[in-house]
Amino acid sequence: MVDIESIWKELQDEAGVSMHPNSLGNLSKKKCSHQSKEARKASEKLSIIQNIRSQCSTKFDFDTSASAIIEAGLDFAPSLTESCCDGLDADIICNLNISSSACCDSDDDSDDGSGANQDDSTSKDSIETIRIERLVGHFKSDDPFSRVAALNKLKHILDTLMTKCSSSLPELNFPPPYDESKINLERNLPLVSDLAIIKTTAPQYRTNLASEKEDKKHCSLTTYEDAASREAKDKLQSIMNSCGRILFQLIGDKSEKCRNLSLDCLNVLFLSGSEVSKQIPYLMSAWSARFSGNSYDSELEVFVADDSLNELYKRGGAIDRQDRDGLLSQGSRLQLKLVEPSEELRLKLCHTLSSLLRGVASRLALPSLDAYYADMIFALQSCLKDPFPDVKVAACKVLVQLLRIPQWETGAKFFATGLARSVLLNLRHRKPQVIIAAMDLFEASVCVPNIAKKKGAGSSAIADLVGFREENVLPIAAFYDSSCAVSVNTLAELASHNNHRVRASCCKMLSNFLVFLPDRYDHQQRLLPYILSFINDASPAVQCKALRCIEQCGMQYEREHPDDVIERLQLGVDGSSDIDYDSGLPQPFSQRPSLGARLFVRSNTGRFYMAILGELSNWKGQTRRRSADLLLILVVYCEEHLTKDFHMTIASIAKAVELEIKDENESAHLNTLSRIEQVLSLLSKYIDPSAYLSLLMSKISGGCSYSEDGVHSEKSRLAHLMILASLLRTAPLQRLISYWQDLLSLLTNESCIGTYVGSRIQSKSLKTLAVLNDRVMNNTDLNALVASNQSVETLKMAQEQLLLHSEDARATECSNTIARLLRSATL
Repeated sequence: MVDIESIWKELQDEAGVSMHPNSLGNLSKKKCSHQSKEARKASEKLSIIQNIRSQCSTKFDFDTSASAIIEAGLDFAPSLTESCCDGLDADIICNLNISSSACCDSDDDSDDGSGANQDDSTSKDSIETIRIERLVGHFKSDDPFSRVAALNKLKHILDTLMTKCSSSLPELNFPPPYDESKINLERNLPLVSDLAIIKTTAPQYRTNLASEKEDKKHCSLTTYEDAASREAKDKLQSIMNSCGRILFQLIGDKSEKCRNLSLDCLNVLFLSGSEVSKQIPYLMSAWSARFSGNSYDSELEVFVADDSLNELYKRGGAIDRQDRDGLLSQGSRLQLKLVEPSEELRLKLCHTLSSLLRGVASRLALPSLDAYYADMIFALQSCLKDPFPDVKVAACKVLVQLLRIPQWETGAKFFATGLARSVLLNLRHRKPQVIIAAMDLFEASVCVPNIAKKKGAGSSAIADLVGFREENVLPIAAFYDSSCAVSVNTLAELASHNNHRVRASCCKMLSNFLVFLPDRYDHQQRLLPYILSFINDASPAVQCKALRCIEQCGMQYEREHPDDVIERLQLGVDGSSDIDYDSGLPQPFSQRPSLGARLFVRSNTGRFYMAILGELSNWKGQTRRRSADLLLILVVYCEEHLTKDFHMTIASIAKAVELEIKDENESAHLNTLSRIEQVLSLLSKYIDPSAYLSLLMSKISGGCSYSEDGVHSEKSRLAHLMILASLLRTAPLQRLISYWQDLLSLLTNESCIGTYVGSRIQSKSLKTLAVLNDRVMNNTDLNALVASNQSVETLKMAQEQLLLHSEDARATECSNTIARLLRSATL
């Protein structure tokens, strides 16, 4: 208890008046016989003591005492007194003194100046100590209303002091372990963890000491503001020392308002840059207790919520791995046990850690958190499964910064794969902001430096991202639960997401993997199809990012494979002379890709080319369209090198055309058929006709004499006729001239335009013949074209067949074209 009697005796001696506690009320009624300042001040202080005594004997009213005690005007006194509060150290509490103007209505003290005696200062210190002790005592009160009122007052004080601080701490923004501004092609791009050697984070968070030395050169107003800011920070540090531990305890208070206010107060104190190294053990214990517990299996490299189920899985039990729980659906078999029931407070817990890191980094004291790195990782990882989306986003952002801090690289390397796998579930979230934050965390986890092995510490999680599973490998749980046998290609969903910001973030992530990842060669064939698909994206920004990524990979390929490019560069020979490589390219290509980019794509195409051809006949129309788009990009980069597999390309495209003709009413809006025609037109520029005419003619004729596997159906013949027309439309004329007679005989045969042939076959054959005639008529030397007798005979037979179908306008047009050719032959 506060010794009011001792304070009263001191004031009695100072005023020179005989006083008794029972006669305190008579003092205000008695007129002073002298007008000295000492007597007036004594009377005022006696009224204050009277109020304190009455409040000590009755129930404490916080609004009438504590509200007028602690204000923004705090002083630091060197005197030390005994504390009456069991929760705080005496020296800490008594160092915090309050200005007497906060509790006195009169302004007479300002006239005193240096004339105030030592007894007056002692009485003020005693009164102020009593007031702060009562405020701190209310933090430990059993009455929740008293705790809330005390926290509200403290929060108001902290906010007032923070407004006086001239500068605020920057957001956490540690750079990634690679330099995006340049690509060092002189070496094999191991991890650019040169940044780990250079302390790049120090200038961002170090206080500007040089500016403090130059304060005297500034104007008086600036000097005053800087002094006020330093004074406010000193006062905030004192509050942190005196109230920090109790605020940590209130994080776990039963009252939600108390927990909320205590987190608000801690956020302000941390953002002020106060020294908290001595109190971190108390803080981390209280903070981590508000999250659900989990563990980490270093053998499987996954985070585990239930150790018993994890042991059962490792023994071969019929359950799936815990990091895959909820991947196929939004429901989860393992229910997350929430320690903190309030969503807003769980979000503030994440912000509290972020504020702590900002404050500690500003003082260059990050090593003080070394012992608690695993606790922070475990707590934030549990937030990745939080039902509140904002908590997921906040946890991902803090985890990204934790993984990028150079001095914590060893700990980040240990948890990298587990964090990358645990965030896969959020990559399928319905909200774009959650997906983008999850992609940032996945990228940061994969790119954690593993200098010893020259790889990304979490790069093994890329196989989980694309849903890769080895052939003939099936989990035991798949025999009991079909969902355990399903692998999800999360990356394919991201590449085709409806939100352009998600696609842009995905393109950026894949670009960093393909360019900067030290073990990128192990994943190029898995990731390259998706970065190529972004070249056809609807967003121009995404297209530019994808093209720039391929060009950067091409630059690396040229430097790492000089033998493949030196002859072409020195001799200046790169392709056939009769092909215009810069014309007819689809958007967004404006010219032929660089040599390194083409070689890079060609060297990795063989692994996934057949898969793309297979997806052309997928049962989903959207998948067929995306496969056709990707095939078009591959034609631009591979050019004539697709000749070796062209027989399989023709067969796959024919199946796709048949399917599009069948589902024309359902998928006409996707324009997949027109995209396939564009692919064929571009292919004909690079592929010699000898590689495909023999295949197409046997399919188009439909008879046993031309067919390899018997008579073909009408749909198959229609598909191959469409393919032939598309190829003839843009094939180089020099290559096509030597085959035009065979094509003319085929297209005017009874099997194509005869009486017993279906109308669709006749119409398509005549259209293809018209395309052939247009290309032939463009030849400048028609006399040389029909000079031989065999050519004339072929033209006459074709004209006779066309005259039999004179009722068809297209047949009449083709007959007139052939007649002009015959007249040129006779001349």
